[in-house]
Amino acid sequence: MEKKYFYFQPQYVDKFKCDGSKCDAHCCQGWNIFIDAKTFEQYSQLDSREIVQHMEFYPDREEYLITLNDKRQCPFLNENKLCRLQLKFGEKFLSKTCATYPRVTNNFGYFFERSLILSCPVAAEMILFEREPMKFEFVHVPEKIHSLSGKIAMQAIQATDELKEHVIEIQVAMISILQERTLTLDGRLIVLGFFLDKLEEIFSDFDADSLTKLIAAYESKTFLAEQVPLMIQSLNFDAEKFIRLILAVLDKVYDGENRFETARDKKFMGAVVDVFKFNSDEKNIVANFKALAEARKNFLTTCAAFLENFLVNGLFINILPWKFEGSLAQNFATFVTGYKIFELATFSVWFKGMDSKENLIELAGWFVTRFDHTSEYKQRIFEYFTDKDEPFALMESLLEGRD
Repeated sequence: MEKKYFYFQPQYVDKFKCDGSKCDAHCCQGWNIFIDAKTFEQYSQLDSREIVQHMEFYPDREEYLITLNDKRQCPFLNENKLCRLQLKFGEKFLSKTCATYPRVTNNFGYFFERSLILSCPVAAEMILFEREPMKFEFVHVPEKIHSLSGKIAMQAIQATDELKEHVIEIQVAMISILQERTLTLDGRLIVLGFFLDKLEEIFSDFDADSLTKLIAAYESKTFLAEQVPLMIQSLNFDAEKFIRLILAVLDKVYDGENRFETARDKKFMGAVVDVFKFNSDEKNIVANFKALAEARKNFLTTCAAFLENFLVNGLFINILPWKFEGSLAQNFATFVTGYKIFELATFSVWFKGMDSKENLIELAGWFVTRFDHTSEYKQRIFEYFTDKDEPFALMESLLEGRD
C-alpha cells in the first residue's frame, strides 16, 4: 500500500491549476530557477541538447541553474507563457522547483502544511477575491505528490515536542480571530496580540490544560461580547507614533537602498509617497494621514474581505508566531508592521483609482516577492524590534482600536 502523509491546508490548494495565459510569469521571470540533479539527468538523456545548454552547474548546491534569456525569462516558455518542456514531455519532466511552485510546504515533524504564495497571480486571484472566509482542511497526500516537495523546509519552532503537537489548534484559534467579522481588522489584530501575549506566558512553562483553556476562552461568545471590547478600548491609537514607526521601519527595510529600485517599487511605493506625502516632513505626513481618516475607513470597509484573506494567508504561510527565532512578541510586531505597509500601499492605489483586480493582484505579488519570498525585508523589520523591550506595547503605534 502506498504511503500517505498527513497535511493541513486551505481548501484552495487542491483547486489551484497553473494558467500561463493569465500569468505574467513571475515564477519564470527574474528569479533564479534551480534544477535538481535527478531532473537534469532526465533532460540530458533526451535527444536534443537544446535543453541542457541553458543550464549551469552550481557545485555548492549540487544543482543546475537555468540561464535566463535577454528578457530575464525562462528560455522554455512559449508565446503563451506555458512551459514547452511540460507540453512536450509531460509533468513528470518538471523539476521539483517548477512542479511545486507556487505551493509552499512546511514540515512540523508530526504533520505537513501546504499553501500557495501570492506572487503567483493565478493563486492571488483565487485567494484574495473570495468573499467567504478562507476554509481549511486535513488531507492525506500520497507519496507521489508528497515527494514533489523535495527537501521540505524544517521550521525552527522554539518549543518542546509536546508543544508542537498543539500547533494546529493554535493556528486554528488565530485564524478564527482574524476571521471574526464583527470586529474591524485592527480590532482583530489587537485581540490576536492579547492572545499571543498570553500564549507566550504559557510557552515559558508549558501546560497543555492552560493552552486548552486559553483557546476555549477566545472562542467563547461571552468572551467576545464582554472582554474583547475592553481590549480594543484599552488602546489609544496615536497617529504621530504610527507615522514615526512606519518611517523608521521603512528606513530599516531599505537600508539606504534606492526605494524605487524596480518598476513595481515605483508604482506601488510611489503611490504611498504620493498619497501620504512621504516625501515631506513628518508633521505634514501626519496631518495628511489624519485628513484621510474617513477615506481610509471607507476603504477598510470596501476591501475588508481582500485584506482579511491577505492576513490569514500570510499568518498561515509564514507560520506566525514562529517565523523568526525570537519572542512571540517580536514575531507579532513584525507581522503587523508588514501588514500595515501592505495596507498603506493597497489604500494608496485604491485612493488613486488604481484598484482594478489586475492592479491589486500585481500589488500582492510585488509585496510578497519583496517581503516574503526571500524574507530579507521581513528579517529587517524583525531586527528593528529586537532591541524594543515591549513589542506588544507598540500596538498603540500600529493599530486603531477605537472608532
